[in-house]
Amino acid sequence: MSEKWNRRIAKCALLGGTFLSCALVAGSAIAQEIDVATDDRIIVTGSRILTDAATSAPSPVLSIGGDDIATSGKTDITQLLRETPSLQGSLPANFSAFNVADTEDSDLGIGFLNLRSLGIERTLVLQNGRRHVSGSAGQSSVDINTIPVSMLDRVEVLTGGASSIYGADAVSGVVNFILRDGGDYDGLEVRAQGGITGKGDAEDAFLSVATGFEFDGGRGSTVVGVEYTRTKAVFGSDRSFAGSGLRTFAPNNAAVAAFLGIDPNADNTFVPDYRLPISSRFGIIALGDTVNPPSAFGTVGFGDGSVPTIGSANIPVVQVFDNGTLRQFNTGDIFIDGFDAIGGDGIAASPDVELLLPKTSRIVLNANTKYEIADRISFFVESKFAFTDTFDSVQVNGFNDDIPIALDNPFIPAALQTQIASLQADGLTPLIVMSRDTLDNDVRPLPNAERTTFRIVGGFMGDLTDTISYELSFNYGRTSAITRNVNTRLEDRFFAAVDAVTDPATGNIVCRSDLDPNAEPPLSPFPQPRSGFNTFDPGDGQCAPINLFGENMITGAGAEFAFVDTISRTVLTQEVLLASLAGDSSALFELPAGPIGWAGGFEYRREKSNFTPDPLNTAGLTFGSVSAGPTLPSGGQFSVYEGFFEAKIPLLGDMQLVEFLEATGSVRISDYSTIGTTTTWAVGGRYGPTDWLTFRGTYSKAVRSPNIGELFSPQNPATIGATQDPCNPQFINAGTSFRAANCAMFVAPGFNSTTFNSAFVSGLAGGNPNLNEEQATTITAGFVFNPTDGPLDGLTVIADFYDIKIVNAIDSLSAFNIAQACVDLPDINNQFCDQIFRDPTDGFITGFVSGQINLGSLETRGVDWSVSYAFDVPQMAGRADMGTLSLSSVGTRFFRFNEFQDPTDLSVFEDRLGAFGRPEWIVNFRANWQLDDFSIGWAGRFASSQLLPGIDNSDIATNPNFSDPFSTGTAFVHDITMDYQISDRINIYGGVNNILDRDPFVGTLSRPAGPRGRFFFIGVQANL
Repeated sequence: MSEKWNRRIAKCALLGGTFLSCALVAGSAIAQEIDVATDDRIIVTGSRILTDAATSAPSPVLSIGGDDIATSGKTDITQLLRETPSLQGSLPANFSAFNVADTEDSDLGIGFLNLRSLGIERTLVLQNGRRHVSGSAGQSSVDINTIPVSMLDRVEVLTGGASSIYGADAVSGVVNFILRDGGDYDGLEVRAQGGITGKGDAEDAFLSVATGFEFDGGRGSTVVGVEYTRTKAVFGSDRSFAGSGLRTFAPNNAAVAAFLGIDPNADNTFVPDYRLPISSRFGIIALGDTVNPPSAFGTVGFGDGSVPTIGSANIPVVQVFDNGTLRQFNTGDIFIDGFDAIGGDGIAASPDVELLLPKTSRIVLNANTKYEIADRISFFVESKFAFTDTFDSVQVNGFNDDIPIALDNPFIPAALQTQIASLQADGLTPLIVMSRDTLDNDVRPLPNAERTTFRIVGGFMGDLTDTISYELSFNYGRTSAITRNVNTRLEDRFFAAVDAVTDPATGNIVCRSDLDPNAEPPLSPFPQPRSGFNTFDPGDGQCAPINLFGENMITGAGAEFAFVDTISRTVLTQEVLLASLAGDSSALFELPAGPIGWAGGFEYRREKSNFTPDPLNTAGLTFGSVSAGPTLPSGGQFSVYEGFFEAKIPLLGDMQLVEFLEATGSVRISDYSTIGTTTTWAVGGRYGPTDWLTFRGTYSKAVRSPNIGELFSPQNPATIGATQDPCNPQFINAGTSFRAANCAMFVAPGFNSTTFNSAFVSGLAGGNPNLNEEQATTITAGFVFNPTDGPLDGLTVIADFYDIKIVNAIDSLSAFNIAQACVDLPDINNQFCDQIFRDPTDGFITGFVSGQINLGSLETRGVDWSVSYAFDVPQMAGRADMGTLSLSSVGTRFFRFNEFQDPTDLSVFEDRLGAFGRPEWIVNFRANWQLDDFSIGWAGRFASSQLLPGIDNSDIATNPNFSDPFSTGTAFVHDITMDYQISDRINIYGGVNNILDRDPFVGTLSRPAGPRGRFFFIGVQANL
């Protein structure tokens, strides 16, 4: 094979073009080499039929080469893959500190892939074409952190329904991680990489050692590898666009508009330093008397930002104790309402002390062996051990409205005691309550997630005949996760410690319950814990007092008494028995265009998931069990028996205007222990009028069974924000044309939920055992243009149209989404209004039930394309060989993304196209120049403008003044990489990701670039 072809094939892989485009660029050369050498055929993702990937592929498959991954500088492979247009909705593990994935247990440290933004549960992840155990309770979604980056040969992405080939989870497609074989290594391969941001933080280190070899005269091969990754944390305060600098969606008013210089007619906007005024890190001290009882929540939440006074001394009714000074509470530098403000003493919604990027360490070990026991019989084993340890930091560790403070509490500051005396002198009977969030440094929540994954696949494979191959394998995987929540607040201990008194015998400050075991402390009205002493015996000497007056006052013995570590555990197991045959009909007959290729088999799979929260959570004794979070044990299992078959039929070939014409078909029949029998199928075809043009298309029906979490998760506590009512002034004119009239059925004109509710309203969220399976129809149609001579030699153009419709789509709607759906449908007689509970008199939300439901449908449509062109650079400056230049573009134009929420009324839908995370255009560009042993590459990622978070198309359509700003604007992010082969054994590489230091969009931390910013990296790979 010529050096020209070698370079072209290598560059095509580095460009991350489609597998088919790479194959077609080098088609004749590869085919010729196969004929002369091994005549081996391979499995291409999207089919189990052995095929020559150089000449055919059953479906559009994007392939990203292992070398491309290695030199990208991204050790979190999900972060690299989400830059692919079809995977742009994916969630990298290093985003898990601020992103959620709707998983039952903490998703901290997990990386999930999400094809077409249709959900992680509809994306099937394989390793070497076989299933992989899940990484999160109740899910089938694989933790990409368990994939060995250094051992990857390539990643193949099938962007279309493949349920008939692989099973129910492949509704939106398949991502197949293919590892290298023993023959791919030349000695011991060592790779080391380090990186740091332009701000000198977020240090990233990676080290891998791998080797592969053949033995016993080539009858056996082994691959062994281990890799270690460590990343350091980044806090909100480390980025100007995060922490207090993060802009947050909030109502607009004249003062806000003047401050920000925006349209005063806009109902909403995005404000910096967004705060919740009804509570404070200092503690809002509210003064009153028996005639006018105090309430920090009532004064601020129902007020206009001003602070009334009490008594002849005109004492402010709400104050804070700030570093030894008692002063009036600042409701906000710009007060919007009791739940929205800019600045002031309220609680920061985006705190500086929370992590943007978690601290993580990761180790992955793999050992794979294949050995030919006898002619036509080979034994193989794939084994894996992966461990990740991820640390996070969270701001709030509990909050309470109006905690009663007894007047004999010895922690009451002297200045406040003077005010109390003044009120008593006025003939009043003073009372004190305090609204306070627990933000003290010594008791800040510090979640830590440790995940261990073990997977082993063993079996036999070989050839039954010259035309039929087989595989019999058993796949066992186990994921165990321990989530340790450091500094969990125990409610009975907290209130016992807050109720402090002076011991008359010693003069020491003690808990009142130590002196009088029958004296239970008064509780906060919201959220109100269970009464009584539940985790200790009053008077046993354990209780230590807590001082709430001031910032960072909870420390020492009181902190140790009331805050403990709790542990939740998750165990998931997967067992898969697979028996398959693949071959062709050449031993029996051939059609004029060749033999029929086929594959079929049987698969048995059993999945189990068990989540066990800490017993303190289950008993309802922690703050989380009072407010929200998974507090009940959950689990479940299902099994499925499946039979599958597929065929590829060459109809015509080697004719004028018919280079080839083939049809494909597949079917899978499944019997689930949960929902019964389902059938999925697909048909397709390929037509090549010439050797440089191919047309192709598929039509498939897929069925996805609900997973364990969707079916069996119990109803756990959840919350909705007090302002999140679609009938509020800032939302009433948004949504559909039905909203205002429907809201009038519940509330009076001028209604505002903040008049009635505290910061949150409690409800329930969980699974639904009555879910039905969802059904998807996928259509793809496209072409491949690849001239092999003339001026366009080296050009490949691929375009594929796709249309996906999912009926009875299973989704978990938030409480706010349910409340919106209730009033956005033609009338209020719908399933969503049944899930929102409102006060019969005033109409404010009093509770809800959310969780998994069958929606009407989801629809998405678009066009994917890939263009690549590789050519030798013309000579210049007297140099004959100027190397090879490779150019490529991979992109998607989205035409539709509709969500029909009500299955009983398909005339109403939400248009999600152009909403945040779903831009109309996503285009990747790449250029790479290689001269001898040196190469330099540029990559650019373009995303068209989209709506900002929290804004829907219907909001803007019905109310042009819904928000200012309301869109992101376009974005372009650039990377530069360089690579130099020092010798046959040593290669160095490096580069800069996000070279222009592009910030995330307003109101977000994840797009178009993450919070890390400009990132420099350098690495070396050596073969020893």
